[in-house]
Amino acid sequence: MTKTDSNNTTRHNYELQPDSTDSDESKLQVFNADWDEEGVYFYQAYCDEIADYAIAQQRLGSKRWNSKRMTWIKPSFGWMLYRCGYGKKPGQDRVLRIKLSHSTVAHILSNCNLAHSGYDDSSTKSRCGKVQWDPERDLYIPTVNKGRLEPRKLPRTRAIQIGMRGTLSEFYVSNLISVEDVTYLAHKVYNVHNGMRNNRAKGAKMQAFQDVRLQTERPYFPSCDMRHLVRLGMFPGEPADKLAYQFFGQNELSQGSRGTR
Repeated sequence: MTKTDSNNTTRHNYELQPDSTDSDESKLQVFNADWDEEGVYFYQAYCDEIADYAIAQQRLGSKRWNSKRMTWIKPSFGWMLYRCGYGKKPGQDRVLRIKLSHSTVAHILSNCNLAHSGYDDSSTKSRCGKVQWDPERDLYIPTVNKGRLEPRKLPRTRAIQIGMRGTLSEFYVSNLISVEDVTYLAHKVYNVHNGMRNNRAKGAKMQAFQDVRLQTERPYFPSCDMRHLVRLGMFPGEPADKLAYQFFGQNELSQGSRGTR
């Protein structure tokens, strides 16, 4: 089903078609994000110079900004914290929260291929974007991996990453609604996770997060043409089948696994 919002953008309700099955649904990748009627929030981590410019100008740029490199955006704050080490990795010590309109997100995804899928169509080579699905990260439960603190991996849930280069990257940079510095929030989560290392009581974990206001990330269904959603594994089809097999294997899928939800 679809509906049209105030900006005349077609929006799809997040539901399968009547002839789809639970098995189809269990194979789909779900785009989770913090979003509202205006748009969708994504995260990126940069050095001070790029971050300062972005906050001041409300767009990406500066002498350090390389428009020729592929730039990646992530709607999962947990995955962003894993990637940038809670904003403590060199060159990734500033975490930005960037808002895009629904139509901008749809345009970007419509110009993306699915990474490592082996699924091609007549327009594959002309697209300047890439979608990659990686294990989601748990904002509320940390783990220590090879001595490094990080948000716990959720192997049965996937988080979307969107990479852009060339004209698609330029389109992205020119269509930001807002840019906000949330490095302080990344550091707050780090402090809570660090304090939870030696206290595994469930009650203590929830108490620790009382003073940290985290945004709610929930399923988001982009307003793309259905063929693009199929290509990216968000609607039943060959790409979703291949991704599900890659992530979970045939045995779990045959048992009705719903791990991607």
